[in-house]
Amino acid sequence: MDVRTGWSGVRERVVAAVEAERRAHGWRSSQRPIFEPVLTAAEIAEVEAQYGVELPEDYRTFLAEVGAGGPGPAIELTSLRRVNGIWGWVWAEGDPILLDPSGPFVETEEWAGRQIATLRAAGHEPSTRDEDDDYLDDYRKAFGDAGELLWREERVRGAILISDNGSGMTGWLIAVGPHRGELRDRDCTTNPPFEPYIDERGNRHTFRTWYLEWLEERERGTR
Repeated sequence: MDVRTGWSGVRERVVAAVEAERRAHGWRSSQRPIFEPVLTAAEIAEVEAQYGVELPEDYRTFLAEVGAGGPGPAIELTSLRRVNGIWGWVWAEGDPILLDPSGPFVETEEWAGRQIATLRAAGHEPSTRDEDDDYLDDYRKAFGDAGELLWREERVRGAILISDNGSGMTGWLIAVGPHRGELRDRDCTTNPPFEPYIDERGNRHTFRTWYLEWLEERERGTR
């Protein structure tokens, strides 16, 4: 599949908007590149082979034509990099964040049902549900010291941490399941809901519509 289609001129538009904002504030141009380098078709194939999934098409073509990280809603995108031979998404120079492709992303309203199924499969009958933590205590009882980590990992299964939105807010790109290609918004509290990003017509955003909407707003701001 040819991954080099669909983002003509976007990289240049983002760079122009960033530079216009810097001039408006009287700041010098940054010596650092605005975008991470684009990925080759072979590198994208490596990522997909590592995780055993095909990345959503809008994101695949973005990686090939625009960059593997850079400015984006609302502050920046996480950067897809190979670190010590493993591909992962890096946020603020931290350790790579890996995608768990072992199951579909579970929507907020379906999350309690997923937890119950996991606990019962482990031979543990759920007892109580806390409105904030759901069945976290049951996970600890069923899985011991590994319970809390498993609980957290299951919550983001099938989704990529795609952006830092500031003030603890994060953006997620669904890579596995029936909502593949859609975006979700989440804050960093213990067990917040995942909310779909919605455009002005009420449609759920894909990576492409989400990114272009942000870019158009940023361009209007510079004008």
